[in-house]
Amino acid sequence: MELAEQGAVRAVFEDLGGYGAVARQQGVVGEGPLIGHLQRTNIQLAAISVFARKGVAETTVNDLLAAANVSRRTFYKYFQNKMEVLEGIYQTAVLLLLARFREMQCVAGSPDAWLGAMVGRFFDYHLAVGPIIRLMQEEALRADSPLAAHRQRAHLEMARLLAERLQGATPPRDPLTYRALLWAMEAASLDLLGRAASRAEIEHAKTVLGELLVAALGARST
Repeated sequence: MELAEQGAVRAVFEDLGGYGAVARQQGVVGEGPLIGHLQRTNIQLAAISVFARKGVAETTVNDLLAAANVSRRTFYKYFQNKMEVLEGIYQTAVLLLLARFREMQCVAGSPDAWLGAMVGRFFDYHLAVGPIIRLMQEEALRADSPLAAHRQRAHLEMARLLAERLQGATPPRDPLTYRALLWAMEAASLDLLGRAASRAEIEHAKTVLGELLVAALGARST
């Protein structure tokens, strides 16, 4: 089951643009730490199913060593502790999703079409990866978690992307408007993941949240 979960997550990451997208975002030239199947990447991928199955509190470094089949020395070459592994997974997931949103800017057509497509991508991605996204979202909501600062930066980056994409097409919005809509999407994702919602409920949520963003930010909102 763990191998299947890792394969599913890898497939989602590759669909989002692969680790090359992370390299482009970080300005990496050539083979970087998240390119291909280097040890750091393998440790993160192997850790996903462990965190998803055991939770943050119950997962140990020994669990991650066993899952990745690496030595303690190799592990500590890349990470100081288990939370750094989770941080790396979270950052990678955010970078890849933002990269796909940017790619969609040129192909989705009108601002309204892009907003709808973006919401669809957001929920498809969260639900495809499933338990690990729910775990990371819940962890990032804790003010004392290392993931909390990454969540704040992700929201600011997403708000900038929305403002950039809509510039000139719709009136300027208060930055808090963008963040409030992102909070709504995040809360809806947690609700759907938390109760294993049906496909019909998921599609309904995508439609409603898409309409909400278009109503608040799209051309028709003027």
